[in-house]
Amino acid sequence: MEGAGDLRRRRLAFLRKRRKANRPAMTMLEHLDELRSRLIISLATFVALSIVAFIFYEPIFSFILQPLCSLPAEVLGSRGCRLVQLSVLEGFQVRLKMTAIVGLAAASPVWLYELWAFIVPGLTVREKRYTIPFLVSAVTLFLAGAAFAYLLLPQAMELLLGIGGAPLDPTLRADSYINFVGLMLIAFGVTFELPLVLTFLGLVGVVTPALLRKHRRAALVGILALSAIVTPSQDPYTMMLMAGPLYLLYELTILVIALILRRRARGESL
Repeated sequence: MEGAGDLRRRRLAFLRKRRKANRPAMTMLEHLDELRSRLIISLATFVALSIVAFIFYEPIFSFILQPLCSLPAEVLGSRGCRLVQLSVLEGFQVRLKMTAIVGLAAASPVWLYELWAFIVPGLTVREKRYTIPFLVSAVTLFLAGAAFAYLLLPQAMELLLGIGGAPLDPTLRADSYINFVGLMLIAFGVTFELPLVLTFLGLVGVVTPALLRKHRRAALVGILALSAIVTPSQDPYTMMLMAGPLYLLYELTILVIALILRRRARGESL
């Protein structure tokens, strides 16, 4: 039975290689055409979801304003959590920015899939099996990073608004507030994708668990530097709040890569 099973596996492997060899290579123009099609799909999804967010502007804006409104009254100052509009167009700009942020986050499953599908033709059959895990992990990490940033916003803003002391009476512009919140959500969401990039590099053999363990200190310094650059406020408190989870994800990535490679080696030895 084992001999028949080995023969069947070799035959399947041969057929896969033959199909791959017989598949015509895409020209540069075909690659560009495919990239254009995927960009159009991603952009159309982003625009459609942004329009939906534009329609439901008020409840979404109340949700984004909640971290500010949850701060103590002595921190908020005399205006409370009401934002200031200093120009005629500022309200329209705020609405557009907010809907763009929501559209980008809501469309993440689509543009992440289109990105992966564009890369997939250059991967092996085994690597293509990770399409669904990649998408689920990418969307989960992006949304987890954005959710983590949202939960940290009250503590970060309380520190930043109160650090100037009692002589200052905060008056926040609507445009500045949306910029701060939007950058925090996107920065945390995108940065939380780094473990997925490392996992992908581990699957294709660019990095190994041993290499990642060896360069733990360099990774920690890099994470601290990245956190200092990415966080919009650039204060040590927010930087450390981003760096901590990122380093934990780095250690978790090492374990995940080691587990996948161990299972792969076990399957090849059968």
